[in-house]
Parts: sequence; C-alpha cells; structure tokens
Amino acid sequence: MDPANLTNNIVTDQNPKSGSDKIFALVGKIIIAIFLTGGIAYGGFYLGTHYGKIPPPPQNVSPTITPLMPTITTTPTTMTSKKVSAGTKTQFFTPYTIEIPSGWTDTHTSNTASNDLIITKGAYTLTISQAAGGGGSCIFAGEPEPMAQVFLDFVGITGISGEFRRGTNDGANYTVCEKKPSGYGFPTSFGYITYSTPKGTNQALLTEMDGMVATLSK
Repeated sequence: MDPANLTNNIVTDQNPKSGSDKIFALVGKIIIAIFLTGGIAYGGFYLGTHYGKIPPPPQNVSPTITPLMPTITTTPTTMTSKKVSAGTKTQFFTPYTIEIPSGWTDTHTSNTASNDLIITKGAYTLTISQAAGGGGSCIFAGEPEPMAQVFLDFVGITGISGEFRRGTNDGANYTVCEKKPSGYGFPTSFGYITYSTPKGTNQALLTEMDGMVATLSK
C-alpha cells in the first residue's frame, strides 16, 4: 500500500470522530445551561411568592363617635322676617338685633337679674339670655380637654358677626358656642343661646333656628 494513501485514510477517519465529539460536548453544555437557568428562575419565583410577601404591620384602631346628625354650616338665608332689637349693654354682653322668620313668636322679659329673648314656634324654643352666670369653653367630639363642656355632635353656623357651633349630646337640647381667640366658648357676646326641641327634631325648623343665630348683629 502506498504510504500517502494510508496517511489520507487515517486523517479521513479521525476528522469525523473529532467533529462528533465536539457536537455532543456542545449539546451537553447547552442542556446543562438550560437546567441551571430553569432551576435559578424557579428558585427565584418560589422565594418571591413564599417569602417576599411581608404582611403589613397592624394598625391602631381608634374608637369613632357617630354624630347625632351631619355636620353642616348654616349661613343667613333670604326669608320673610322681621328685625328685632333686644339685649342691653353690660360688662359681658351687648345690645343686638336678630331677624325672626314669620311664624315664630318673640317674647321679651327684662329685670334686674336678666334680659331674655324667647323665640318659639310650637314646641321649638330659642332662648337668648343675658344673665349672670358661669362661662366655659366648648369641646367637641375628638377634642378632649378637661374642665370644659363636651358635645358629641355639633353644627357650624357662619354668622354676620362671627362663627358659632351648636352642640348637643341628646339631639333635643342645644348650646350655641361662639368662636373666640382661645377657641369656642359660652356664653356668646349676645348672651347664653340655647335651643329646646322635641325628640325627632324637624330639620327644617332647626335650620330656621340656626338661620336666626346667623343674623345676630351688634
């Protein structure tokens, strides 16, 4: 046999074998890489779904007070009314005028102890009393403070002469407090203002009473 042909045959036989080994090695590496990538991805997903969710910390729940009626702001409204002058000048109070809607009756009483205006319509009574007595601050739900009259519910009244709040604890007896530099307090500069109404108050009549307070003017 020719030595050249023998050499060619040896080379021809070795090349295919070397190529197959390389292909199998490459495929093996690819398969291993796929398994590794899949394992890492699954591990990340598992950790993310089982350990990544941190429950929120518990929140403190504060007790709430349900008001007896919605809090609103009342302003003077246009209505058929008469303007009434009442009150007197004292160390604490001042003369005033108030507009009283038709259908309401006003009664004036005055003596050395007090000067009172009582406005009524059926069982509904609004009283403005200029009399000697104690005063204090008015605190409403959510504003606890010692040595004060606390009301569970109130309605804001924007008046000609200032800001007022009508507070109640039972939905039948109301005290009107006036905004002062130190907060809301009673009596007002016009006197002790109170409402007396039946249970199951007629909201329309209560709004008329608020409207009268809103018209108070010195």
